[in-house]
Amino acid sequence: MRLGVHVRIAAGLSKAIAVAERLGCETIQLFASNPNAWRESVVDQRTASDFRQGVSRVSIYPVILHTAYLLNLASADELIYSRSSKALALALPRADLLGAQHVVTHIGSHGGTGYAQGIRRINEAVRRALDASPGDHMVLLEGGAGAGNTIGSQFDEMAELLDGFGDYSERVGIALDTAHLWAAGYDLSNEDAVDRTLAEFDRTVGLSRLRLLHCNDTKMALGSHRDRHWHIGEGNIGIAGFRAIVNHESLRDVPGILETPMDEPGLDERNLSLLKSLREPPGPEE
Repeated sequence: MRLGVHVRIAAGLSKAIAVAERLGCETIQLFASNPNAWRESVVDQRTASDFRQGVSRVSIYPVILHTAYLLNLASADELIYSRSSKALALALPRADLLGAQHVVTHIGSHGGTGYAQGIRRINEAVRRALDASPGDHMVLLEGGAGAGNTIGSQFDEMAELLDGFGDYSERVGIALDTAHLWAAGYDLSNEDAVDRTLAEFDRTVGLSRLRLLHCNDTKMALGSHRDRHWHIGEGNIGIAGFRAIVNHESLRDVPGILETPMDEPGLDERNLSLLKSLREPPGPEE
């Protein structure tokens, strides 16, 4: 499993590459735009070219863009839905510009208007975005913690979402978050639990559709539906759980991105170093 962190871009894309190199990232995730605003920033061609060259120079792969937190692709509110759909559609050409392979987005909540209605609106928003942006980059729908009327915390919901994309099925995948999985009731605290959870995902969704794993510990109770990220090995998933995750054969080609809290300087480096240290060396035939 290639490992990296979500890199902040407030200081610019060139700074993001320098930070990723210093931390020893093998893959990175960045926000496609301001995570807490609808306003889209502009990336000029020179900056994008420098970023792509920097990524190549330090052998970072894949590059993942994350849409803003504000998106709700299932919303019944027409203004929010329109803005969410537009933000997703704008993130895809930005992925091309920056050489990113995936755009990951939170799915959203139907707000009480009904699960079927929410599924339909999500499918329509993603299809429109893909229609407007041909290419190889993928949209990854991130499984949630299951609070309120959110969609996509359970594997059967993820499977139903993916079934709605037809011709675009090769360009839509799933991103899982370990803290979200735990909150949704999927145990990851030891090797047997990880095996069971991934086997259930494979039966229901298919491991071929899993393209990204967010690696976050959590102090929340199993099945609590509370989304709170914590530092690796200091929560309920623990060292045994993450050791099983980073060494699982079915996750070998799935990138792992840390989204742990930045309470003080050095925590990204500490979390990434710890996660790397849990990887077992490849066998003689690998």
